[in-house]
Amino acid sequence: MIMAGKQLKSISMTAVLIALCIAIVGSVGGVWAYLSAKTDTIDNEFLPAYVSCRVEETFSGGVKSNVTIRNTGNVDAYIRAAVVATFVDDNNKVYAVSPKEGVDYNVSWATDGWTLGSDGFWYHADSVAPNALTSVLIHTAQQLSAPDGFSLNIQIVATAIQSTPESAVSSAWGITPANGKLIPN
Repeated sequence: MIMAGKQLKSISMTAVLIALCIAIVGSVGGVWAYLSAKTDTIDNEFLPAYVSCRVEETFSGGVKSNVTIRNTGNVDAYIRAAVVATFVDDNNKVYAVSPKEGVDYNVSWATDGWTLGSDGFWYHADSVAPNALTSVLIHTAQQLSAPDGFSLNIQIVATAIQSTPESAVSSAWGITPANGKLIPN
């Protein structure tokens, strides 16, 4: 009789455990069914930031004018530009001697919003919103003289960097914005 009592106790303990497992599985399944039937999905869309820019200018009758730079990225950006003047022929071969400003060509530089840094880059002081333009960098640039068979070629090489965090500008360009303005050394 002692043995039958232990077996009965063991069977009832097993039955309780099985019932408990069924209850847990049932409740988890019920909660899952409820949540999937009653909860709307939420889509988290993360757009990665990208920074890019494009030079926009007018060229007519040998005169380059209204040179600006558009932020074509999707975040606010600081923009800088290098201005490279060369003489080129019809086959895009570059003349060995660089043209001299004031002798071979004249440039009417912008006086508002741009500063020439000691590294040779022009820096736009304010960050530029996506799809917005900088202020004018060059009002006009015109050839005065050139070697035979060559003409003046002024290229604007622009780069952009996200304006926040400020450490991005500091580490990439070595300039720390002050009060939201980018002023080179």
